[in-house]
Amino acid sequence: MGQVTSGGFRNLFTPAHAAPGQPVHDAAPESGEDLLEQARIEAFTLGFEEGSRVTADANAADVEARRRLAEALELLAPAPSGMLSTMLSATVVRLVEQIVGEVEIDIERLLQRCDSVAAFIEDHDEKGALHLHPDDIVLLEGESIGVRLVADGTMQRGCVRLETADGWVEDGPDVRLSRLRALLDDMEGKA
Repeated sequence: MGQVTSGGFRNLFTPAHAAPGQPVHDAAPESGEDLLEQARIEAFTLGFEEGSRVTADANAADVEARRRLAEALELLAPAPSGMLSTMLSATVVRLVEQIVGEVEIDIERLLQRCDSVAAFIEDHDEKGALHLHPDDIVLLEGESIGVRLVADGTMQRGCVRLETADGWVEDGPDVRLSRLRALLDDMEGKA
């Protein structure tokens, strides 16, 4: 009665000698069929083949979309925590260094640092000296520190270093930044 195709579908309307997708005009209508029925059969066959093609194209598009999605998911894979914490640490330190470099030296804070560091000196230590940046010494003129002030061009602005016969003690933004770096490095190790 009909032809069996490779997909398991059976086309009941095309003759066995007609190739798929080819019109059936050359087949002679049977006694009860008319030309309108033959056109309907031909349209059905063409529609079925077009539907098969559209389905195949849609499946190919789905496969491509899944492939792109898998690639995108690989990019979203979490970075090792060490790399992220290293980047965050570097960013925090860089921002703090920029802020410290842009902030004007506060005379009261500088005097407070000098006093707290000078408290470490013993009364009989005559070799003790407080090293400051030359511009910071100018700010402290007229203040009573109790320790000899030494202009030191190697010091950062806002930093103080007390040198005694027994050693040295320092305070300032660079010391605090190094503590911050150490804390961040410690946090990286725990992450």
